[in-house]
Amino acid sequence: MTKVLTIFLASLLLICQMAIANDDLVIDSENQDLDYKNNTMFFSGNVKIQQGTLTITADELFVITKDGVGEKLIAKGKPAKFIQDDPASELLEASSNEIVYMINDRVLELNGEAKYKQGSSIVESGNIVFDLNAQRVKADGDKSTGGRVTTTIKTKKHSQITK
Repeated sequence: MTKVLTIFLASLLLICQMAIANDDLVIDSENQDLDYKNNTMFFSGNVKIQQGTLTITADELFVITKDGVGEKLIAKGKPAKFIQDDPASELLEASSNEIVYMINDRVLELNGEAKYKQGSSIVESGNIVFDLNAQRVKADGDKSTGGRVTTTIKTKKHSQITK
């Protein structure tokens, strides 16, 4: 029975992730400029992008489309922010000067003063790539971080003190 329940829960999680990936993007901003001929869209002024449990906020957003379907988002801000508030996993928060979101692949690139936090783990570096489907993170240092990547993992002892 436990094995069946485990398989059911894993399947349910996979179905939820697939549903989020298939949700439409909803973009709210103060200004927009749509160029149908070149398959591009530009949004500015308190931009907010929503797709299921994913939210991106930025000063400006550039969207590349193909056949009327969004393929790539480039959000810029000081900083631009990304939040995935999925009840099936820990809250994921990220910020950087530029966020590139490959919609179909569900890959997030954080460029410039990048910071990623999930649960008690924090990663800070020049650039971070996060594969939302595979739940994998790759970080590289740049000049702003002295070529280094800093990761903070809270210990059990520290967690007990802060409660």
